[in-house]
Amino acid sequence: MASIDATLAVVWADRLIAAFGNVGAVLAANAQRLKAVLGGEERVVALLVAQRQTMLWVLRERAVRRPIVATRHDLLRYLHHRMAYDGEESLRVLFLNGRRELLAEEVLAHGGSDAVAIEPRRVIVRALELAATGIVLIHNHPSGDPSPSFADRRFTRRLALAGECLGIQLHDHLIVARDGYERIGTVAPPVI
Repeated sequence: MASIDATLAVVWADRLIAAFGNVGAVLAANAQRLKAVLGGEERVVALLVAQRQTMLWVLRERAVRRPIVATRHDLLRYLHHRMAYDGEESLRVLFLNGRRELLAEEVLAHGGSDAVAIEPRRVIVRALELAATGIVLIHNHPSGDPSPSFADRRFTRRLALAGECLGIQLHDHLIVARDGYERIGTVAPPVI
């Protein structure tokens, strides 16, 4: 790959920050938006995309090398960089074994700018397919405000109850946004 002129690099950096507001939003932008801002500079776009993917893999490696605890700093940093600047809501699930080790990380649903629709059954079915005994839910709020909605809390309660019946523990439900994160936590299902 050819070298990039340092003067142009400063111009491109200024354009990117002016268009996206901050470095996190620049790195989260898709290639099409980056090309539009950079006037089609595909070399620069390729470098930015590669930088983001490399950064996410490094953060993920640190976050999952030990048992998963939803409030551990490494995990929160990874999830923030992975999801906080996405323009649409998505639900990511960490499927865990009995020692809280990661079995799989999957995005099970995408939504619009303010909601994601998924039934608890879909999460439970996938957990059963993976023989997971625990799950951590993470979804983002593109608005930047991590406060949980009534629908977020209701979904969490329904999933915790369904999982409890089948031996799958919902360890936590996190909402990630530009302005931070919130824990919905787990609500103990009522004893029946």
